[in-house]
Amino acid sequence: MNNYCISALAFLMFISTMSYGQNTVQYYDVIHNDKIVGSTIVKKTGSDQNFVITLNFSADITFLIKRVVILGKEHALFENGVLKSGSVFRQANDKIKTDNSIKYLGNSYTVHDGHQSHALPIGEIRNNMLSLFFSEPRKLTSIYSDSQQKLVNLKEVTPHRYVIPGNNESSSTYIFQNGQCSRIILKSDLLSIQLVRK
Repeated sequence: MNNYCISALAFLMFISTMSYGQNTVQYYDVIHNDKIVGSTIVKKTGSDQNFVITLNFSADITFLIKRVVILGKEHALFENGVLKSGSVFRQANDKIKTDNSIKYLGNSYTVHDGHQSHALPIGEIRNNMLSLFFSEPRKLTSIYSDSQQKLVNLKEVTPHRYVIPGNNESSSTYIFQNGQCSRIILKSDLLSIQLVRK
């Protein structure tokens, strides 16, 4: 009996170590006007083809003499390299700004924008915005935007620097060093912030 318990304990410790080895966590400072105003934590758990990515964002920004507290959560589940479900939630000063989700049902996607659902007429999604935290999008020309709920253009404007257009003249710029996402610049007509990897 004691040998069985020792073997079981050793097996559980092995599994625990293996699972831990499959976790990747990245930490970013949120910067506005050259000051750190928040943080972002991005975590990837699983194998190369079957994994979950989660993101938690928080920032406390003084903008045009007004204090704005922004909170965000994102989630994406990939199976066999295909996006099966995902969600984006953002709020500013307790007001919900984005509450989007996507689900792969059978052989098609259904998206929900917080108010209504509709079918998304595209094929399998293998890369979304969260994917960019973990791999440089070499050779990609489009990517799925969870907040816009559609495929968007992706353009390498200079080596290892990619720009993705957003709504209302906004944009996201992803900058990579040695294949790793080192900085993200988020611009809108009113606000500009950066996520800088620690």
